[in-house]
Parts: sequence; structure tokens; C-alpha cells
Amino acid sequence: VKGELDALVSKREEKLRQIAEKKRQIEELKRQKVQRDAARAVNTEGMTALAAKMAEANAKEKIAQEVLDRGVDSLIAEILTREPSAKKASSEKPLQELKEHAATLVHEPCAADRALHFQQELSVGTINIVPTTLYSYERSAQTDIVGEAALGDEDPAALAGDTLAGITEGVLGGAALGKKPNVLDKLSRKMKTMRTKALDNMDLADPEDAGSPTSAADGGTARPTGLKRGMTTMTMMSKKEAKAVLTPEEREGVERHPDFQAFFQKTSLMVERTLGRQAWDASVDHSRGDHGTGEESLWYVEDHINDRWALGRPVTDVRFTPHRKEMFLASYGARVNPALSDPDGVMLVWSLAMKSRPELVFTSSSSVLTCHAHRMEPALFFGGTYSGGVVLWDARAKAGPVMRSPLTGKGHSHPVQAMQQVGTQNATNLITASNDGRLCVWSLAMLNIPQDAIDLKVEGKTRRDLAVTAFDFPDHETNTLYVGAEDGSVCQVHIHGSRVGVTEIYDGHEGPVTGVDMHPTVFEGVASGGNACELMLTSSFDWSVKLWMPKQHLSPVISLDCFEDYVFDAKWHSSNPAVFATADGEGHVDLWDLCQSLESPVTRLEHPTQRRLALNHCHWSGDGRHLVTGDSEGSISVYMVDPAIAQPRSEDIMQFQDRLRELQPQPQQQQRAGGGG
Repeated sequence: VKGELDALVSKREEKLRQIAEKKRQIEELKRQKVQRDAARAVNTEGMTALAAKMAEANAKEKIAQEVLDRGVDSLIAEILTREPSAKKASSEKPLQELKEHAATLVHEPCAADRALHFQQELSVGTINIVPTTLYSYERSAQTDIVGEAALGDEDPAALAGDTLAGITEGVLGGAALGKKPNVLDKLSRKMKTMRTKALDNMDLADPEDAGSPTSAADGGTARPTGLKRGMTTMTMMSKKEAKAVLTPEEREGVERHPDFQAFFQKTSLMVERTLGRQAWDASVDHSRGDHGTGEESLWYVEDHINDRWALGRPVTDVRFTPHRKEMFLASYGARVNPALSDPDGVMLVWSLAMKSRPELVFTSSSSVLTCHAHRMEPALFFGGTYSGGVVLWDARAKAGPVMRSPLTGKGHSHPVQAMQQVGTQNATNLITASNDGRLCVWSLAMLNIPQDAIDLKVEGKTRRDLAVTAFDFPDHETNTLYVGAEDGSVCQVHIHGSRVGVTEIYDGHEGPVTGVDMHPTVFEGVASGGNACELMLTSSFDWSVKLWMPKQHLSPVISLDCFEDYVFDAKWHSSNPAVFATADGEGHVDLWDLCQSLESPVTRLEHPTQRRLALNHCHWSGDGRHLVTGDSEGSISVYMVDPAIAQPRSEDIMQFQDRLRELQPQPQQQQRAGGGG
């Protein structure tokens, strides 16, 4: 029973609490209703008062309009025709009426007031008074709504009292006194000044701008200080808004936006390229030895390396582009200890003007062993990979390949060591070779399947594959090429015709051939019988470089054996027929001039840091002024050559041709019979 009583008591207390809450809510609603009624009453009174004020203002304005309707001409005539002995009260009666009217004006302008004054101002501005020879009348005195001084502190009654005097002054001689007769617009400007009074109280305007109109000594022209004050106010407000600082989250979002990143990459690249070109274009007289001692024909300039993409990768190929003399390509292999985000292969497009930032970056899923630029399309680049794929990059697309050859039995399945584009703009092909002896002919528009594939074989005691490591075409040739192989052999290969494959074998090297380079010039009348003479350079792991006349002799005509390590590359100079460069495993860059010596280089250089890294490849620029080399750690070194070598004299060319006529083949170490592939 006690529990039930306690429950009833609790229920009764809960009911009482709810009743009290209801009473409180009712009182609150009553209080809100009273407030709304009071506010509604205030609004009604305000509207009534406002309507009364508007009616009173309209009535007063009607009186002012009647005064002004008398016309400016009648007022002027009344002032001009009054006699000196007339009573002063009669002449100042209109002025007194305007003063009394201005004293009763409402100082808080409404929309109707502003519209009324504006219409009144326009009607006064359209009055035309023909000027006479004695007086000048300026219409700008009535139409200038800007004003010549700040009117925030002037009395409206004083402005109204000066109205008729300003009219008379503007007609009779205001211009002669050096003042602009623009008094009638002061009432309108007063309304505008009151609207901007809040901004004026912020002291945003220049204190010097709040002065009086300019005097006649200043040229008689009043400055539009009201406009200047408005412009100053807007400028200060813009500066206040410009002080807003992005939060770290907002700034990070902007920096990560693709549009911002593309803009920043493009603009910063232009800045770095411009600064680099200024350094390269510095006026240096190399003929006087400003680069060093004055005795060297070749000298080191700088290294090009990028920590993100190139550092720690071996340079597998390097060559200048045919389109821009300052642009060159470099392909890279895989890092020894790559990060998870590192691609296996990279191909970079460098500019001589930027040594730490490549112009373009291309990636591959396999190490890139060789790279070439499209001869007719500057935006296209080719690469041969370790996995056997042939890839095509487009500078207008992403960093990855836009096309790649499939790893099928019809294409390459072994590392692609060499490639070259041959033909003309209307009929061009890409020739590639892998170290399993397969030579493929590709259409540049389709890499799905090669147009032709040839398996190169060497006939001997045993028929074996020709593991191609390098090849090159003579200039303007599309069918015949010369290849170097891992067994040290150099072979002539035909792609089309009755005999396809290996058609000639040249005896010379005892180790793998690392480079084959055909001379860019075909010499006429140098060889015996008046036949054209083609020159070929080959480098090898047997520490030697050999010069060949493949159309005349099966053996080399010159063998250079002064090296002390592997020779990785040899390249003819692009403009001097007697000069070529070599790169070896000890980090030496040698410059050879066959007109001066057939036994030793004219210049041998090492890297200034004496790091002695193996130089894998070298290549000359199109103008013959620069040589680039790539080492085993991802660094590309740039060298410059003496202008006397880059621009040979006609006597030097004639001397080299005479030297070629004296060359004879060296004794063959072993005769080999050529065979078809």
C-alpha cells in the first residue's frame, strides 16, 4: 500500500509540474503577443509620421518649385534693373524665402527627395543662355554634379542663401573671378554627401582633398575632389579586402588543384629557361681562351641531373633532337634500390638552358635502352625497352606511352638495343633490333604488329643468331644498314631485295661492339676507281675504335688502340668531317682530329670532380658546338668545342680528303664468308 501511495504522490507531483510548465508557456505567449502588438503600433505610428513628413516635404518642395518657376531670366532681370536707391528688402525677398525654406527642409533624405532634386537639377541644366561679348556662361556650372569641394560640414541654409548669388555670379563674371559657377548643384551634392557620411567618418579620404576650390592662380580649374574621395574610399576598401589571408587548408587546396599545378609548372619552366638562356648567351670570346687555358679544343661546361627522375639511374642513350639545337633526349635504366613509386624506365627531354629540371618527363614500365625523336613531329618520341617493347610518347598527352608494341612472337621478345627512323615525310618507317637477332620494320601509325620482321643469322661452322647491339643507316639510305653484334662482328644487312638479311661480314673487333656510327658525308672521288666513299666508326669492349670504308674494304683502315678501358661510344662531328668524339669506361672524353693525328686524340678530358664514372654514350649537337655524355649514375655532362672545329675551313676538308686517299686496309685477322640471313 505504501508503494502505491508513493506512486500516486509521484504522479501528482508530475502533473503539478506539467501544469506549471503549461502556465509558464502561456505567459510567454502572452508576453510575445504584447510585444508584437507594441511593435505593430510603433510601425503604424512610424508609417503615419513618415507619410506626414513626406507630405510636408512635398508641399515645401512645391513652394520652392514655384519660386524657381519664375525663371532664371526674370530673377536676373529683376536684379539687373533695380535702382541704387531701391529698398534692400525688395531685392533680397527671394533670397529670404529660400533661406526660410532651406531651414525647414528635412535633413534625412528619402528616395522621393533624391528623385525630386535630381529632376530639378536636370531641368536647370537644360537652360540655354546665349553668351555675350562681355560675359561668359559655362553650362558645366549647372551640369557638373561632382562638385568642387566636400560639403559635409556646410549649412544647407547657407547653400540655399547662396543660390541666387551663385546664378548672378555665374552669368556676370564668375569665370572672370577664377571660380567655376556650379552653385546650383550643391543641394544635390549635399544629398550624396550625406549618403557617404558614414564612410567619411572612417577617415578613409585624403585630408588634402577636402579643401576649397582651386584659385585662379592654379589655372582656374576645380579638381573633382568628390570623385577623388570616392576613388580613395574604394581603394582603401579594396586594400582591406586584399589583406585577407588564406588558411593553410585553403592554400593547400589551391596548390593541389590541377589547374594551378599546370599553370605553375608552365610559368616556372619559362622563367628557368629564360634565366638559363641568359647564362648561355653571355658574350664569351672563346677564340681568346676565355673558357680556360686557351689551348684546349674541348672543355667542360656543366652537368644536367635531376634528383627525382635521373639520380642513381644509368644513362642508356643520349642524343640531340633534330628540331631544336638546344634540346636533347636521355633514356635511363632502373635504379638499384628503387622506391615503390619509381618507374622502371624514364626518358627525359633536356634543354641546355636548364641543368636541374627537364623540359619533359616520360615514363615506362621497363628500362628504356634507347630513345629517338620523331624526325617530322616534334611532339613524338620513340623508345626501346628491356622487356622487348617499342613505345611511343606524345608530349601533348600524359607521361606514359600512348602506344606500345605487344610482346608477341611477331615482334620483339628480347631487349631492344637499337632503333632508327628512316625515309621521308610521306614514307617513313621505324627500324628496331633486339639482341636475339630480330630486326623489325614498323609503321609509325601502328605498333600492334610490325610490317616486316627479319631474323638475322650468321653462317659459319654453326648457324647462330646475330645478337645486335647497335646499328646505323648511311645518310639517305632506307635499305642497307650496318650492325654491330655481341660477338664482335660488324655486318651489312639488307631489308629488301633479292638477298635479305646479312649480306657481308667485316672482320675487326674481338669484343662486343658498343657503337656504330656512319659518317654524315659521302665523299665522292676519294676511293679508288672514283667510287663514293662511306666512312663508319665502331667502338668495342676490346678497348679500340676502328674506322671502316665498308664499300671498299672488309677490314678497318684505321685502328685506334690507345684506350685503357671499354670504349662505349664513338660519334662523328656533325659539321667537321675529320673530327669525332669517344667515351670510355674510365670517364674520359676524347676529341679526335684525323687531319692532325691518326694515333692519339687532340684533347682528352675527365670530369672536374675526378669521379671517373663510365660514360655510356655521347652525341653532338646539330650545329657542332656542344657535346653531351651520359654516365652510369644518371648525370649528363655538357662540353663545348672550339668554334674553329665547329666551323672548318675548306682547306681542312681538302686535307682530310687527301688523307683518306692514303688510307689502306689493315691485315685481316680471320677471313669470314658472308651469307644470307
